[in-house]
Amino acid sequence: MSVELLACESCGGSDRDERGLTRGQRLIEQLRSLGSDVRGTRCLWNCQRSCSVHVRGTGRSGYVIGDLEPSLEMAQALLDWTQLYAASADGAVPFKTWPQLMRGHFVCRIPAPPEEPK
Repeated sequence: MSVELLACESCGGSDRDERGLTRGQRLIEQLRSLGSDVRGTRCLWNCQRSCSVHVRGTGRSGYVIGDLEPSLEMAQALLDWTQLYAASADGAVPFKTWPQLMRGHFVCRIPAPPEEPK
C-alpha cells in the first residue's frame, strides 16, 4: 500500500531561520534526514496551525495534521504514526497506539473516495 506524505513548504513563512528556510521547509528537511520521501507542496491553507502535513493513501482516509514543530523528535513521531497508518487496513490508527507527540495535532480526517464500480 502506497502512502504519501505531503508537507506544506510555506508554513510559518514569516518565521525564517538564518538560512531563509520557513518552518515548513525545516520540517521537510528533518523528515528527509530520517529517510522519508516526503513531498513538499505549497500552502495547505492551515496557516493558523503551522506546520501542516497531509497524509493519504489509496483506498483509505487521509488526514491533515497541524501544529507540528520543525524538530527531529516531531518528524520521528510523524513518521512512526505514518507507519501505523500504512499498516492499517483503512487508514484508521487506534488512538492508544499513537506516538505521544502526535496527540492533539489532527485537524481533520478526509474520507476515502468511494471505490469505482467495476
